[in-house]
Amino acid sequence: MAVDPPAKHVDASVMQECAGVVDVPHRFIPYDEASRLWAIDRKNSGDCKRGKHAAILTIKALAR
Repeated sequence: MAVDPPAKHVDASVMQECAGVVDVPHRFIPYDEASRLWAIDRKNSGDCKRGKHAAILTIKALAR
């Protein structure tokens, strides 16, 4: 009796790229606002992109 292998499934949310960079307003930015924008940008662009991009490439290679 032959059993079919399970279908390959990857949740779509895993395959979504990270958010883009923060838009910086064209005006004087107080230190607290600049810090907040920098933290958002760092989260989106730094930590997320490195790990997520590698995971997406790996999943695409394995799901072929």
